[in-house]
Amino acid sequence: MSLTVLFDLDDTLLHTNMDKFLPQYFKGLGETLSHLAPPARLTDQIYTAVNKMTINQDPGELLSEIFSRNFYPPLGTTEEACAPEIKYFYREEYPKLRLLTLPKPEASDLVEWCLAQDFSVAVATNPLFPETATRQRILWAGLNPEDFSFFTHFNNFHFTKPNLTYYAEVLGRLGWPDTPAVMIGDNLTYDLLPMQNMGFDTYWVDPPIDETDQVHGPLVGVKPWLETINQNTDDQLNNHYDVHDAVLRSTPAVIDSWLRETSELKLHQKPSEEDWSMIEVVWHLLEMEKQIYLPQWENILSDPLSPVAVKQFTIQPIESNSHQNFRDIFRQFLQNRQQSLDCVKELWENGLYTVTVQHAIFSQVTIGELVSFTTKHDRLHLRQLYNLLDNY
Repeated sequence: MSLTVLFDLDDTLLHTNMDKFLPQYFKGLGETLSHLAPPARLTDQIYTAVNKMTINQDPGELLSEIFSRNFYPPLGTTEEACAPEIKYFYREEYPKLRLLTLPKPEASDLVEWCLAQDFSVAVATNPLFPETATRQRILWAGLNPEDFSFFTHFNNFHFTKPNLTYYAEVLGRLGWPDTPAVMIGDNLTYDLLPMQNMGFDTYWVDPPIDETDQVHGPLVGVKPWLETINQNTDDQLNNHYDVHDAVLRSTPAVIDSWLRETSELKLHQKPSEEDWSMIEVVWHLLEMEKQIYLPQWENILSDPLSPVAVKQFTIQPIESNSHQNFRDIFRQFLQNRQQSLDCVKELWENGLYTVTVQHAIFSQVTIGELVSFTTKHDRLHLRQLYNLLDNY
């Protein structure tokens, strides 16, 4: 059996006690940046910037960019100007916060066992911290950051917990695995309910209440629980608007991250002549969005009772559009996808999601099912992109 196992970090793999940790974190950061403003003003500005991150639904902007835009300019400075002080803080002061944490010996045993089973394992922590801060806490837990497929932080993510888009982005970054995925965490609201709402199994670590219908227990209980997970590889995703929106919104976010992390040369490489390159996959997604999906949603909105025609189209080879770089293609895809998301939202809000339409290809189908087909198309090509990256 192959599983994708997502672990929360704080108070799941590491005793962190955020009620004590965060005040000391803000205090230390405030002292480091005390030349900018009084401590209370700095703390308020941090909370303002963090709040902007938590409500973001823009797949084209990293959380770190949102934080910087909302933290530094109001203080009359820039991220670049404060870079030396920030580096000093995370190198010299932040490590002192380790005294407020406590490793869980069972955490390293569990992760090692998961890796020995050849599970895909990732740290799905709320990405409100920079990469170095999260990396250090993983090390404090007695774990090796490189053992995980990846871990989430504000330098490589676009959405935060408990948004469904966050979990869709996590699974997208893992290539939308076609095998069971599970979430293990200590917080019902942030770790468990979102994944359950998407259709995945969860395990509640050390819940604060004794009686609950949730699967729960100590961290040492995770291994026997994982051994009971249904090996059924059927599509786990719930067929609901919120889930569809999360998948469709997260797709450009995943591509944006891969674009930032991949060299221009690799974007054009093909494993073989029969395969597509990364840039060809995204070009295909753009053309499908522009010529098929967006016109489809617009036509249904204008007249939900009319038969849905499917336009005949041919995707122009990417070579004939070589004047466009990968970032331009991505921006066009993002723009068209945003318009599609607005249309699908309007369909949902107008109560049309369960309306059956006559479709040229699918015959009788509900509008919600049409949206679901689109999410499956996204996941198929994210898996293709993930495999290309793995090949590189």
